Amino acid sequence: MSTEIETNSNENPEPVSRSNDIDRERDTRMVEYQTNRLQELIAELYGCCRDRLFYEANKFNLSQAEVRCLRLFEGHKYLLAMEIADKLEVAKSRVTVLLDSLGKKGLIQRIPAPGDARVKLVNLTPAGQYTGMKVEGYVFHLHRQLLEGIPAAQRTTVIAALETLHASMQAMKASMP
Repeated sequence: MSTEIETNSNENPEPVSRSNDIDRERDTRMVEYQTNRLQELIAELYGCCRDRLFYEANKFNLSQAEVRCLRLFEGHKYLLAMEIADKLEVAKSRVTVLLDSLGKKGLIQRIPAPGDARVKLVNLTPAGQYTGMKVEGYVFHLHRQLLEGIPAAQRTTVIAALETLHASMQAMKASMP
């Protein structure tokens, strides 16, 4: 490609490359396309995750909030209602309704905290532990199916790209006011 050089009409003329302008314009259009495509893909992935939560909840005869609550107990023997509210990003009053529903289904129980009977510890009953294990197994199975739908030679690249995206999203989140 030949580069045409123009000069500015200043006293000290500087060469201006038209090919550099074209390259910058092409780069700008590419970044705009990539940004739009990333936005579309993230929206589509979010929709798939939302649909999965819907099917998962229906499979176990629970609400989506109940499934999310049960999954919070992984690695925890007890949680406080306020911790659950914080992790689910809902009001404590909403958690009270949620815990009442899970309690009626026999999946959680509330017990007084040692040293302060006003504070209630929430833990899974044996039925809640079983349901939680079933939910986790189901989610693992879905993710395994998803992975198996990706050619083996591309799996490492896909996971690396997702890790890069996750790190970029976390960095952006940390920089938000």
